[in-house]
Amino acid sequence: MNTCASKTVFLGLLLLASTGAFAADKVSGTVALKSFSAAIKHAYMVRSPDEMDSNASILRLYLSSADIGAAIKACKTLSCADAALTDGAMVDYSEASHLGYAVRLNGERAQYSGGTDGGAFTLTTNTPDHLAGKLHIDDSAMDGAKVDADFDLGLTNTFKSVR
Repeated sequence: MNTCASKTVFLGLLLLASTGAFAADKVSGTVALKSFSAAIKHAYMVRSPDEMDSNASILRLYLSSADIGAAIKACKTLSCADAALTDGAMVDYSEASHLGYAVRLNGERAQYSGGTDGGAFTLTTNTPDHLAGKLHIDDSAMDGAKVDADFDLGLTNTFKSVR
């Protein structure tokens, strides 16, 4: 292979790697609320302005029993992506002291919203476009939700606005 062709192939591979095309998102776990539960089979991570502080941004993880990736990729706003989740949990991650989360199970018939902090995450990778590790939230003692997941996620979408 000549030098020009080698450089072209290298640049193409570099571009694919930088867009997350090589990233194999992985997740396993469960989401539970009272008598309802779901096995987490799919996960996605997006970046958005923080709903509480427009000068800050958040990463939001969507943990779902269904494949909602195409819907999230097609969205232009965070609220659109939120609407795609009907069976699972969405959890915010940032440097904020309060991280919101919401659980929707049984086609949204069972719902719970709560708050946690960074201690819910045990991360093995924490870069701007890649999070990997474990998530544990347990509000079941207060009739709330329980979320347990192992994940390795690249960025699925970036939103410029919440709504």
